[in-house]
Amino acid sequence: MTTSTHNFKLSKLMTNLILSGALTSGLAYAAPQDEAVADDQLEVIEVKGFRGSINAALMSKREAVGTRETIIAEDIGKFPDLNVADSLSRVPGISIEEDAGEGRQITIRGLGSRYVKTTINGMESASAGAATDAAGGSNTSRAFDFNVFASELFTQIDINKTVSAELEDGGISGNVNLQTARPFQYDGFKGAYNVNARYSDVDEDVSPRASFMLSNNWDNKFGVLASIAYSDGTVQSEGSSTGRWTVNNPSFVEDGLPVGQGGSNYLTVAPKTLLMPNGNYTNENLDGLYLPRIPRYSLYSKQQKRLGATIAFQYAPTDDLSFNLDVLHASLDNDSEEYHYEVLLRDQKDIVPENIYVDANNTIVAGAYSNSIIRSETRRDSSESTFDQVSFTGNWFINDRFKMNFLIGQGKSDLDIPNMTTFALDSNQSTVAYSFDSNIDPLSLINNPGGQAIGSGELNTNMPSFAFAAGQPSGGNYSKDEIASVMTDPSNYTAGLVRNRSQTIESENKTIRVDFTYEINDEYTVKFGVGQRSFETEQHYNLNNWKDINKETNKTSGAIAEERVISLDAAQIDGSLFNTTLDKQGVSFGNNASIPGSSTLNSSTWLAPDYNAMYNAFAGANFFQAKEDFRRTYYIKEEVATAFVQLDFRNYIFDKELRGNVGVRYVDNKNTSRIVNLDHIYKDGFTAGRGDGANYAAGYGWRESVSEGDEWLPSLNLAYDITEDLVGRFSYSHAITRPKLSDLRSSISINTPSIDDPSATIKMGAGPSLKPYKAKQYDVGLEWYFAEESLLATSLFYKNISGLTKASSEQVLSQADLDRLGIDLGDTDPSTVTWQVSQLVNTDAEGMWGAEFIYQQPFTFLPEPFNALGLQTNYTYIDYTRDIEDPFYGTQLNLVEEETSKNTYNITLYYQVDDWSARFSYNYRSGYNKQYLDEYKDESTFVRGYDAKAKLNFSARYKLTDKMSVSFEAVNLTDEKQDMWNDIYTPRPYENLSSGRQFLVGLRGTF
Repeated sequence: MTTSTHNFKLSKLMTNLILSGALTSGLAYAAPQDEAVADDQLEVIEVKGFRGSINAALMSKREAVGTRETIIAEDIGKFPDLNVADSLSRVPGISIEEDAGEGRQITIRGLGSRYVKTTINGMESASAGAATDAAGGSNTSRAFDFNVFASELFTQIDINKTVSAELEDGGISGNVNLQTARPFQYDGFKGAYNVNARYSDVDEDVSPRASFMLSNNWDNKFGVLASIAYSDGTVQSEGSSTGRWTVNNPSFVEDGLPVGQGGSNYLTVAPKTLLMPNGNYTNENLDGLYLPRIPRYSLYSKQQKRLGATIAFQYAPTDDLSFNLDVLHASLDNDSEEYHYEVLLRDQKDIVPENIYVDANNTIVAGAYSNSIIRSETRRDSSESTFDQVSFTGNWFINDRFKMNFLIGQGKSDLDIPNMTTFALDSNQSTVAYSFDSNIDPLSLINNPGGQAIGSGELNTNMPSFAFAAGQPSGGNYSKDEIASVMTDPSNYTAGLVRNRSQTIESENKTIRVDFTYEINDEYTVKFGVGQRSFETEQHYNLNNWKDINKETNKTSGAIAEERVISLDAAQIDGSLFNTTLDKQGVSFGNNASIPGSSTLNSSTWLAPDYNAMYNAFAGANFFQAKEDFRRTYYIKEEVATAFVQLDFRNYIFDKELRGNVGVRYVDNKNTSRIVNLDHIYKDGFTAGRGDGANYAAGYGWRESVSEGDEWLPSLNLAYDITEDLVGRFSYSHAITRPKLSDLRSSISINTPSIDDPSATIKMGAGPSLKPYKAKQYDVGLEWYFAEESLLATSLFYKNISGLTKASSEQVLSQADLDRLGIDLGDTDPSTVTWQVSQLVNTDAEGMWGAEFIYQQPFTFLPEPFNALGLQTNYTYIDYTRDIEDPFYGTQLNLVEEETSKNTYNITLYYQVDDWSARFSYNYRSGYNKQYLDEYKDESTFVRGYDAKAKLNFSARYKLTDKMSVSFEAVNLTDEKQDMWNDIYTPRPYENLSSGRQFLVGLRGTF
């Protein structure tokens, strides 16, 4: 076998492989080319090992017209990747969103995950999962949940960062195509296996991870391939959180001016949380101080089962005709447990500060409080995410110059969460203390009460220390052992919360597409095609957050169901009936989280609700019943018809090749949104059958809104060989991304004013008339293939993107308006209530730009043994800001766009010889704003985001025989934590979680 010795001067064979899809995912398997290539003309490129896989990917990039990155099967299967998102994390410009230590969603070039269009085997796909840590809830956006899929299912991933007319619309930041394995990729019979044992140092659990593949190819006439991947294990995250921060504002004046404008208001609505004056602590010197809402320790443990399976058939009855049938199934099952031990400072107006320390930013960094509520929660969730897709594709060479491709496919993605159940034990009238200052012992704060002078401290740790005097008034003096005794005394607790919820999201997509390619001559090729696709999704959400409804008067009364347990007889809710501790349940806390030595909370002192005992006691109660919240129910259908025409060309200018494409894509879009007709729902929001609703089987009908629109999306991509080894690129295109699904619903969220919460807010869904995000985008790049298997490249890109923002107005609604919206004000005069009404609207375009840099090279020029070393590096810079109105002061802030990290880079150092290989991979992502949250008007906290995060992985393989090797992989070697903050002015700790390191030992081979 010979190996190329020059810098990617591609042979006809290699060019055909790339263009036909053997190295890049295409619509179907390409039949053999009619032009024979003599054996002595063939340039054979050996794709072997990790170095061979990146070499093949580099050749694919070299030949591409637009800006494209590729990961080849060898690369995916032999990197320390828990799922596909982790595999993508080292691609230039790609960052991942993590969930419980695994990649869940991706961003490309600084744009949020909603801007990424994902296809599988060329077909648009949707995948929704449930979050398994505190990062968020179920996926109701367009962001693709990659963690549903094992990386072993795919042999190639293509990432197109620039748009061409032939690509599916919908990805402003880029298009990602996942390609499953097909039998014609292998000669004859082929088998492969990869069996691993995985160990996590947080939960100290060993679990299996395995994949198998069998394939047979009968002379490229017929082939069958089947693969399966399975993993099972426990992943645990532990740490602390605050549930945001809130400001103490006793000097708040209704309709007053904010402090930034000379007034006394830190809030825009009346505060729900207020500290009581005590000793030297007055309303004046307590005003404007920030305290955590729910400071706590948290533990998230999930038992996860991931199953994936593919089967592919290929049939080529003639040299000119081939068919592919691809079937993919994936499922991700989670049985998760959560434990929280916390103090409820939020929504309390009678908490007494006993001893507090404040930093220069008015943050109470350490404090002791009496008359507080300690809450210990246990939650169990079960969720199942399933994905099924069937696609049938064909490739017909009608004649030497005319080819037809077609695709017919259907996919389903369902999320079923049958139970999200939380039980809590409360210890009322307790004295508690926390400290975010490592120099202050929280127990000393409890032991020195009385409202002394405010001390000076500093916020120097994200992991607080706690002391909890459960059920004890202020004035006591405790040792650590005495505190432990009162913390674990069940007589200090009573049942305080019984919460029951469930959710389903069902989605289905269908695609039919026919494309044609006509080769006018050797220089020009015309491509054109038409397609039709549809996407439907429906959500139902059930919870026991209802109140009693009087159907005759259509008015509610009583407490919400989940809190009614506190009204039972004392003997029924006594803590001694339901108590346990973490260590008694075999649950450990503090294996990896850096718990301060001064903290009184650990596995033995963490009194927790006994889940089974509380379930047995209250599951049969009326208040445990989860009813459907019809205000959250929605159905959305999108129907998209497309057509495109594109001219591909290859010409010579100044004796150098210019290749490119120019085209336009037409998109006709119809959106249908249905929400429950609230006229058929009683004003509790949970009871159907009102009025005409009684005539429907379900007790309600739908309100339907329809919107139609179209777009013309032109594109131009050029690649010019400036020299034999230097390639210049230019791209221009128009692109769209449709709003997230939950924004397209026409549903309404209402907060009716009450004594406890006087705010009157209406959040109206934008509905299907909401227009897509639109972008005009430019990309300029230069690539220097300066040595064999080497690249030095840079690119600049600019996008002008229209966005969405929340428009708010104050309105006084008539009784007729209130009836139409299903709002019950009781005896309150509607004319006395001013509602804050908000709704998403489209905004004008704003510009963003960025730059990417790539360097990779094998160090073959070094003396042995260093000549087996190689390096892959890339760096991306993003400048993308938006003008956002501060909800508290009304001022304009220029903030970095959501989910955008200004700086990301990846470094892979590898070493490869015949018998063994090893590599380190380092991924860095700078801090970023996760969400512009302006919903917490009674807290005065705006924006939440993540601190910078870096991750170091290691992988090694040793060849036992030609067909068997042993592997070792280590994930997150540096044990990076996930730190979240909130408040753009003074970032304060929101969440500090650790998922620890994972180690995998495996055996892989072929036969």
